Amino acid sequence: MSVMSILPQALLNWSVERKMTVLLLVIIVLFPLATFVILQSGGTEQATNFLIGIIVASIVLLVPFAKWMSHVLALGSIKDINAQCLLLKEGKYAQVDLPPVEAEGNDFQTLKRNMHWMGHTIAVREHRLQAAMAKLATAQRQIGESLDYAHLIQTSFLPARAELSDYIPNHFLIWEQRDTVGGDAYWLKHTENGFFVGVIDCTGHGVPGAFMTLIVAALLEKAASDGTTSPAVVLGRMNRLIKESLGQTDRDAQSDDGMDCSLCHVDSETGEIVFSGANSPLFIVDDEGARCIKGDRCGLGYVRSDPDFVFTDVPIETASAQRIYLASDGLLDQVGGERNFPFGKRRFMEFLEQHRKVPLDAQGAELVKVLNGYQGNETRRDDVTVIGFEL
Repeated sequence: MSVMSILPQALLNWSVERKMTVLLLVIIVLFPLATFVILQSGGTEQATNFLIGIIVASIVLLVPFAKWMSHVLALGSIKDINAQCLLLKEGKYAQVDLPPVEAEGNDFQTLKRNMHWMGHTIAVREHRLQAAMAKLATAQRQIGESLDYAHLIQTSFLPARAELSDYIPNHFLIWEQRDTVGGDAYWLKHTENGFFVGVIDCTGHGVPGAFMTLIVAALLEKAASDGTTSPAVVLGRMNRLIKESLGQTDRDAQSDDGMDCSLCHVDSETGEIVFSGANSPLFIVDDEGARCIKGDRCGLGYVRSDPDFVFTDVPIETASAQRIYLASDGLLDQVGGERNFPFGKRRFMEFLEQHRKVPLDAQGAELVKVLNGYQGNETRRDDVTVIGFEL
């Protein structure tokens, strides 16, 4: 490689300060000195006048000339850096060129190298983030598909809407899980002279709650398999069955799961209704207004639940224009309104009184609308299940 080809590359790698020094040395020192020597050979007077002119011009033009030269020398590098900044702004991190390693001594070139590596680092992290987001999207899709299928399995364990209509033609059902699956369920079972109907609120939400509903569905069938028509007897058996099935018979149990339940037996011949509740009430609306019948204060299957607890059967006196409502606590406990208070029993009973002459299917739709309006911007706290019917 010739000296002439190496020299331009070496000049390009010089810093702005070094270029300015060379230019000033050539313009202010070498060029005037060479001119002075040439003029000196032609006469002293011409040389002296030239020297004085050079000195005066140098003093006057030194500062603006230095600024102008700095601008000219730096302008190209500044344009390159601005171009790199635009590429980074547009997200084109990988298109920022890497200056040669030999340019490390040049401040502008060093800045360009730093910007290149900054863009490279951002590009690598962006690629990793996109890969992670793609994996997350795939996992979310798979989980969503699994939950959708779990929802189908859970609903298959519930009584069909048509079956409800066969036993209680005039009714409404609200079954809204907080998540795709949840811990609320409802139960319907034929007996020799009538049927059971109940609302169940199992421990937990989502998948754990849904597992509990499947367990409970199987145990309810077992608890009522001998043909009993007593809701209290069914609840007492469920209390023991859950404790035994989940190994929750002593304080050292690994889990503490169970359920609350409001359960009615309806005699199809006489129209007599018997109610029993485990931490769940029953609501009645007739010509005298709305009232609440509380259940027993004992949950089913929990470690703290007494396995020998005797639940109470409460006969309901039937009357004309009478409506019965079973509800999980997701309705009553939902917060909202101006003060973020729970919906509560009082507000629910006021709604029932105000809409007691509205057809049941329309009443159910209106209850959903009222609950959603009361909830407002608050999140849904729990699963919600409500059955309203009249005989």
